[in-house]
Amino acid sequence: MDLTEGEMRFIRAYRRSLDEGAAFAASGLPKKEGQSDRRAGRALLRRLKKKRAELEAREAELERVTPERVKAEIAHIAFDDIGRYLSFREGENGFEVKPADSGLLDTRGIAEVSVGAGGRMSLKLYNKERALYKLYEIARADAGDGEDGSLLDVLRGLGPQEGEDAEDQGVQ
Repeated sequence: MDLTEGEMRFIRAYRRSLDEGAAFAASGLPKKEGQSDRRAGRALLRRLKKKRAELEAREAELERVTPERVKAEIAHIAFDDIGRYLSFREGENGFEVKPADSGLLDTRGIAEVSVGAGGRMSLKLYNKERALYKLYEIARADAGDGEDGSLLDVLRGLGPQEGEDAEDQGVQ
């Protein structure tokens, strides 16, 4: 909630005294001509409460789990790319991998980050194959299609490679 300095002073004073008039006087905010501090304080308090209620409603909507939001999150994982997190280039010492600017990262696709001995960093993304499969199931259910399609056939063919178990591949 973007508050002015005067509104912040009002809130601090109101929390101490619970007196709208005294809090408004302490805020240093201008009032309408002929208006008492108490009346101006009540009006400001109503505006601030309304602002807070609007923000809380907006936050509740953003936090609400909906089928569309679940699909969007699964799609984000399914179509994520390691290039969003790391940059790859030829450097003076050969091939270099560097982390992307952390201020610009959308970290929803990162399952785990760890730093090992010697400061070696490890980055693990959520399972792309599993997300693709889940997204396919959702799309198929939305379409009411009971038939297996080509994406499912491809995903079923992505079983463990020689020397790997199903857990390593995210296939169950």
